[in-house]
Amino acid sequence: MFNKEALQTLYGNHQETLEKMVALETELKGRFYGMDATVECMMLAALTGEPMVMIGPPGTAKSRLIRSFCNLMGLIDDDALTTSGAGGTDAIRGERYFEYLLTQFTEPSELFGYYDLARLFAAENREFIRDSTGMMQKAEVVFLDEVFNASSAILNALLTFMNERKFHDRGEVQRVPMKLLFAASNHPPLEDGLGAVYDRFLLRSRVRNVAPDAERLAELVSVAWRETHATPGAVGHDYSDLLERLDQYRGSIDDMTKAGELTVQETDPLFWKLADLVTELRRKDLSEMSNRRLVKFTGVIMANALLRAARAGRPKPTIEPADLAVILNFGLDSEDESTVRKQTEHLLQS
Repeated sequence: MFNKEALQTLYGNHQETLEKMVALETELKGRFYGMDATVECMMLAALTGEPMVMIGPPGTAKSRLIRSFCNLMGLIDDDALTTSGAGGTDAIRGERYFEYLLTQFTEPSELFGYYDLARLFAAENREFIRDSTGMMQKAEVVFLDEVFNASSAILNALLTFMNERKFHDRGEVQRVPMKLLFAASNHPPLEDGLGAVYDRFLLRSRVRNVAPDAERLAELVSVAWRETHATPGAVGHDYSDLLERLDQYRGSIDDMTKAGELTVQETDPLFWKLADLVTELRRKDLSEMSNRRLVKFTGVIMANALLRAARAGRPKPTIEPADLAVILNFGLDSEDESTVRKQTEHLLQS
């Protein structure tokens, strides 16, 4: 799919970053029982910078996982892990992190800041200025809970955030420093008008309650009890520079592509596999798989191959048919376990 020499160079230049990602992945998997796939999806979102949404019922630790990820990277402190709810006075904010629970009554000012009335009605030098301190447009990592509950005004602003990394404020366009966007929802969007926003969440991970099996329930309670009452810190690793490292990784992809070093191998047999997969998904209405999503997923496929090599300690990464399974695992509009299982088996046998 991509030329092997450039893939090897990219891997070598960012091997330490990839190894840190694998260590972080292992740590989170050990702390969140039954959420291995969701953690893997989060690592792909972090590496590629693509928006991710977790879909599942309340009480499945979606918020806790995102906060723990940010806590390990030094974006929020330990107290934030035990905060109940988001939004209003319970919103968790910092210079680099913004979290909010969205409802149909949430106003844009709650996310982007209220206008400073004191300066508006001042005796002299009146100004119509928004107080954006600690607000969404200032954050590097954003987490929006119940994202599909938001009003059309907020969702329209969110589209610009996701597409262009820009904030439009009364005719002024501001670049935002947002590097990662996570969201959560109890269910996929139910209204047709939300399709555009849902499409922008390239990565989707479905979270479920643990099956009522005695052994699994015991493991869940044991792991979750430790996480709740004796939250471990990072063991043996410092992730405080990881966000900057991820920026450098994505910058390298841009630089190598501009220099003609990282190129798509159009004759790669993987494209035949990809074509068959997309045809089947469209035929069964599991995903329209737009051109935009296909192009973006090639970056996710490459990231998956690099992480897989780092997990195995392999010096030379390769993109294999199995890497295409990230589309099945994290890219579908709706669920169909039978199709996913059959297509995954087909890719693994290739």
